Amino acid sequence: MQNVAFVALMPLHCSHPANLKNWVRNCQSPYGHAIYTLWFRLFYLSEAIAKTEDCVQCRKKYWRRSVDQAAPIWLTYTLEFKGRDADKHYLEAHPAGHSIEGFSWALALTLNYGVTGRTRYSRDLSRSARILISPPKRGSVLFELNILVQENPFLAITAGGYAVNTVTPYINGLISYVFGQALGLGTEFAEDAKQYLKKLNGDDLNTISRRIEPPLTRAHKVIGRTADEVVFKSRRATLATLDEITKENLNAQPSGKYDTIDTNVTSFNVLTGNGRLYDPEAETTIPFSLQKTTRHGTATALILSMDQYSLGRNGTIRIVAERVETNSGRATNSGRLTKYIVSSAEEIPLSDWVGGVDPLRTKRQ
Repeated sequence: MQNVAFVALMPLHCSHPANLKNWVRNCQSPYGHAIYTLWFRLFYLSEAIAKTEDCVQCRKKYWRRSVDQAAPIWLTYTLEFKGRDADKHYLEAHPAGHSIEGFSWALALTLNYGVTGRTRYSRDLSRSARILISPPKRGSVLFELNILVQENPFLAITAGGYAVNTVTPYINGLISYVFGQALGLGTEFAEDAKQYLKKLNGDDLNTISRRIEPPLTRAHKVIGRTADEVVFKSRRATLATLDEITKENLNAQPSGKYDTIDTNVTSFNVLTGNGRLYDPEAETTIPFSLQKTTRHGTATALILSMDQYSLGRNGTIRIVAERVETNSGRATNSGRLTKYIVSSAEEIPLSDWVGGVDPLRTKRQ
C-alpha cells in the first residue's frame, strides 16, 4: 500500500509525519490540522500493513526454502548383465545402448507415478524422481543406478511419511509389481509393501504396467545377442529379471482361443483385477487378468475360490478365459501359454459335481 491519498495537497518533502507537522504549523490553510490528522493515521496504517505483508512473505519464503532444502532420499540399485559377452566384461554397444535406454525409461515412468500419483508421458515428467547412472564395473557388466527421490505430498501420504524406512519398501514394491505384470509374470504385492500399494488406484497400476511394455521390449535388445540376462536388484532383493522367457512374454498376444477350465484361484487383487490361477495344463499357477466386460458375478466367484482355497479347501470353480500365447509356434498352433484373460467365472453347477462332492468347499486331501 502506498501513501498516495494527499500527495497532491503538500510538498514532496512532507511524506513523513514529522515533516508534515512542521508544514501544518507554517501553512495558512484552514484544513491544515485535518490534513495532518488524516495523513498521520494513513501513514501508520500503511506501515502496519507493510509489516504484515513482510511477515507473510517471510513465512512463504521460509516454507519454500524448507521444502526445497528437504534432504532427498537416495536409493541404490544395480543393473547387471550376465552371460555371453557380459561374462567377458564387455557388451556390444548398439544393443546395450538400447537396453539401458529402455530399462531406464520404464523405470522413470514407474517412479514418476509412484512419487506423483500421475500416469505421465515424456512431455511432463516430474523432477521429484531422477535416475543417475554410474560407470560400469566388472562382475559381468554391472551398472549402479542411484534414484534420487525428492519430497512430494503424494509420496508422503502414500508411504505414510517421507523417510527412508517407508519410501524404500514402497518404491521397491511398486517396481517389482509393475515390472512383473508388464513382463507377464503375474507378480503379487510384496508383503512389506502391501500396506502402501493398496492405497494406489488399480486402473493406474494397470495403465503403468501397459505403458512400460514398449520400453521393456527395447530393454531386451541384449538378450540372445550379447547377454543372456539383465538383473535389476536393490540392496536386498532382485526386483526384475529380463531373459528369453520375459522377452517372449512381451511379444505374446491374445490367441482368440478360449478354454473352459475347472480350477482354483490362488490369488486375486480386486484393486487391479489381476491374479493367479492353477493351470492343469502346465501343472503350475499362471497369471490372469479380467476382460473389460465380464459376466455378472465373475469377480465374486474368483474371490470365493481364493477364500475357500486359503481355508484349505479345493476352491474349484468354472472359468472361461482367452489364451494369451507367445509367437513361437504360432504357425503350428502351439504357442506357449503365458496368461489367461478371464471372461466369466462361476460355481460349478450341482449336476456336474463328481460323486455329489462339492468341488468348491470340500477340504483338500
